[in-house]
Amino acid sequence: MNLDIVISKVLGKTAHLYGVYHVGGGSINQTYKVLTDVGTYFVKVNNISTNPKFFEKELSGLKFLKEANCVNVVKALGCFHLEQYNYLVLEWIEEGPMMNNYWEELGEGLAKLHLKTNKYFGFSEDNYFSSLPQMNSKNSSWADFYIDQRLEPLVKRASDLALIDSQIAKKLVEYYKLVESVFPDEPPALLHGDLWKGNVLANELGKPTLIDPAIYFGHREMDIAMTQFVGKFPKEFYNAYQSIYPLKEDWEYRMDFCLIYYQLLHLNLFGNSYLNQLSGNLDRWLGI
Repeated sequence: MNLDIVISKVLGKTAHLYGVYHVGGGSINQTYKVLTDVGTYFVKVNNISTNPKFFEKELSGLKFLKEANCVNVVKALGCFHLEQYNYLVLEWIEEGPMMNNYWEELGEGLAKLHLKTNKYFGFSEDNYFSSLPQMNSKNSSWADFYIDQRLEPLVKRASDLALIDSQIAKKLVEYYKLVESVFPDEPPALLHGDLWKGNVLANELGKPTLIDPAIYFGHREMDIAMTQFVGKFPKEFYNAYQSIYPLKEDWEYRMDFCLIYYQLLHLNLFGNSYLNQLSGNLDRWLGI
């Protein structure tokens, strides 16, 4: 894979390989720990035919989050195309035990990130959530943005792939009608976009460090809900968040409402294992 050439091009100086270790991989990327004479790096690799701009969008998102300077973010060094492959070069994070106030620092950092606002919901470019395109056309209305840019593309895709039937599709349309009244009115917040435990690492100092974002300016309760989707964050995280940027009354009640989006998303990504969650949650909110 010519990783010495890739890293040399990204760094702008010659790098000689000492070792390459396969870290993991899936349907989207293969990942490697790469040791060189100028440092150790984490390199993601995928086929250029899969998603040609996939790593450019991740690079852009990581840099945007890092420039916000609210919470630690993995340092993204650059992308490179070589032959049939795309490469993304990141700093290598040597994971360590969590510092004593790990969750408090993460909660405070996320609150500060959410205080970074913008005139519109959306972002300057479209990007991805995992392998799925994420549209970010700007809109002054959260309800319109959420329905048009987030829900409807996923409903269409799920319908086209026969992941949902016409009955579930109709329930989702009824869910749209609740969006404006359920979400409290708030300014656009800078979101990580995919904030579950697997996308936060403890670095060598034990400090929380964000990876793999799907950033946009959205309603901050979407990020909070994602922290409860795959293993709820500890209470210290939420208490620390509240101390910086208190959530509106009844926010805990609205978490299931937000999770309908993530259930729909994961249904599209991973198939029928998420269908019962989605259907049951819709029934609760629609009073069925």
